[in-house]
Amino acid sequence: MEIQLLKKERVHEVISLVERVADQYLDLTDEGKQSFQQVNTESFYQNCQILTYVAYIDQQIVGMICFHVQTCHIHLLFVDEKYFHQGIATKLMQVVDKLTVDDIHVHASDYALPFYQKQGFEIIASRQMKDGIAYTPMVKKKHLQKRFTYYEEVYDFINSQKDRVYSLDNFQRFMNDMNNPQLALPCVHIGGTNGKGSTTNYIKEVLKKAGYRVGTFTSPALEKRLDVMRINDIHIDEQAIVDMANRYVDIWLEYEISLFEIEVFIAIMYFLRQGIDIALFEVGLGGNLDATNIIMPLVALNTNIGLDHMDFLGDSYESIAMAKAGIIKDGIAFITGEHKQECLDIFRDECEKHHSELIRVGRIHDIQDGENVKYSYRDYNIVLNTPALYQIQNSALAIEALLYLRKQFNFRDEDLIYGLFEASWPGRFEKLRDKPLIIIDGAHNREGVDELYHSAKKFSHLKIIFSALRDKDTDYMIERLLELTYDMTVCEFDHPRAQKAKLLAKDYPVKVEPDYYQAIDDAWDYEGTLLITGSLYFISKIRPYIQQKLKDDENKAHI
Repeated sequence: MEIQLLKKERVHEVISLVERVADQYLDLTDEGKQSFQQVNTESFYQNCQILTYVAYIDQQIVGMICFHVQTCHIHLLFVDEKYFHQGIATKLMQVVDKLTVDDIHVHASDYALPFYQKQGFEIIASRQMKDGIAYTPMVKKKHLQKRFTYYEEVYDFINSQKDRVYSLDNFQRFMNDMNNPQLALPCVHIGGTNGKGSTTNYIKEVLKKAGYRVGTFTSPALEKRLDVMRINDIHIDEQAIVDMANRYVDIWLEYEISLFEIEVFIAIMYFLRQGIDIALFEVGLGGNLDATNIIMPLVALNTNIGLDHMDFLGDSYESIAMAKAGIIKDGIAFITGEHKQECLDIFRDECEKHHSELIRVGRIHDIQDGENVKYSYRDYNIVLNTPALYQIQNSALAIEALLYLRKQFNFRDEDLIYGLFEASWPGRFEKLRDKPLIIIDGAHNREGVDELYHSAKKFSHLKIIFSALRDKDTDYMIERLLELTYDMTVCEFDHPRAQKAKLLAKDYPVKVEPDYYQAIDDAWDYEGTLLITGSLYFISKIRPYIQQKLKDDENKAHI
């Protein structure tokens, strides 16, 4: 026997099974029969907030269970009469039991009452009749071992696990044994070398503007680690992580899944539990072997291809494009903003293999540089609330993705225009102070620095503070930044892969100040533009420090 999520093309088989068994074993009045028929419909089973698992024997559906993840309520549980007393209902119950940290509720029919009692359910109210259907309310209490009490304990545990693993074997096995709940989640997969977070943010803001609840999984976090999982910009609450850790910690250890894989799993379960409309998953590293690649998206995106993470992905554009094309799945459209022919050839070949439509970002017109960059794309005149020219490509890719999704997630043109304008992404050419001007930008590789150069050359009297990871092409990055100014300071920060300031500096005409706090303090009153850039991990360190200094200055001004 095999248990899987119900596929669209087999919904009518489930409707027939439920109708047949209900007619035989449920005591329904005429009103009840009509009420039941209104539930047992195609639209009910296509509700993404209700997970329907089916049991197969020789490709025949012999049992089913419907579980509402938000309310932790079993709506339906039916087994074909020919397969009674073979443990099918029990195995379906075990699937549901894995999916929740909360008590499970059910309205049990008279016939099913003994079964639920054997499964550990307790009667919590007397037999009732509603809409012609008789039932007894029951609950199965969860008794979790309280290994963790506070989020900090969970955070320490997660960080003690092995870091990102460039392999999917353990995680796929884990999710398969969890019965792949992620396949029920409507989602978008966003990959590429640079601009993934910005593209994700543009899509989120437009859909949010249109009234949808949008989950986002992005990394790294700029402030709190909780920020990697958000719904409409509100990060996951600490108690949700504590509850999930208490429920699943032993299984995580059994399967030896990594820190990043744990976070992907928590995000999936949290989004399902919260009943979001759509989730946006940013690829962590590469594509084909990244932990996020267990999802089944409505559409997959690629921002661009750059020479980054070459230890994992290869040392050529073609090899990196092949790794990132690993998120292409059978029959799922793939949209890219990439223009390099050698990469496009890879994408085209992979899309043909998977019978997937390849969509390219089209020509962008009438680009206007300034405090708010402007451009025309398709029939839209777009204004972005940023001076960063590189966000034009990211937002145009977001437009293509949104137009593709529009048949399922409708929005007005006004939602697109205003959503793109209102979108802001911390740490990406972010202005933290006007006078003197302070800008931070996570240009963490050579392609990122190239894009930063085009946006920053409009500013005069630049002072740059820079730090990066040692596995990046830091020579190229420093040389490019020195084309903007010779007033440059290199620092270092606390990260396992961070480069030492002296090794960054080499013989370049730059100042060396290992302490980035001191570097910022020294540049605080600089009469010009202070640009702080480099690793996103570096940006995540300096951003709260600058914000605190700004608050301190404001408090002093009011004394």
